[in-house]
Amino acid sequence: MISLKELLFSPKQFFEELNNKPENLKFPAIIIFVLAVISAISAAIVTSATSALFPEEMAFLAVVITVFTIVFTIVFTFILWVVAAGIFHIISSFLKAKGTFNRSLEITSYGMIPQIFGTLLSSVLVYMHFSSLNLYPVSSQAEIEALTTAISTGPLMTAGGIISLIFVLWSANIWIIGFMKCREMDVKSALIAVGIPVGIYILVSFVAMFLL
Repeated sequence: MISLKELLFSPKQFFEELNNKPENLKFPAIIIFVLAVISAISAAIVTSATSALFPEEMAFLAVVITVFTIVFTIVFTFILWVVAAGIFHIISSFLKAKGTFNRSLEITSYGMIPQIFGTLLSSVLVYMHFSSLNLYPVSSQAEIEALTTAISTGPLMTAGGIISLIFVLWSANIWIIGFMKCREMDVKSALIAVGIPVGIYILVSFVAMFLL
């Protein structure tokens, strides 16, 4: 079993101990599954709330969309894990890091644990936001634009976005230390390997949150 407290607050010690153990993707896969389920619940809150936009005769379609969203979110979370680990692994390999891709998968998964808490908090804010909206079936372009703005903006949605970015930075800190300890990288190389993709993600999220 992993020490959650040690990982979140003493990642250096955690990864020093992990580096002396054989690679094991069992717990990393469980972490991603938990994150996937929580993310799916958050997505379901949105799709279920927006089902009020459908006419009564299209209620079944809203159910189908909700189920599809849940399944897609779970699958996408696992894909995101592999892709993120792959990006970190490739960049770090160019910087002469040691270790296998499975070790990179381990580091990436453990670093996603803060995302579980961040997604939980964001989900609460999203639920509060949609609970405050008066959604109804729309027909005109003006109504669609007005409801789209109401759904996608507001202080709770902004707060949820900011919280998500804060927890991404927490994850980035864990990833940097993990790659330093488990793939024998110096601070500068680990900062580059993690900082480039995370920096791009934060920049895109910032633009989407405040400018679009």
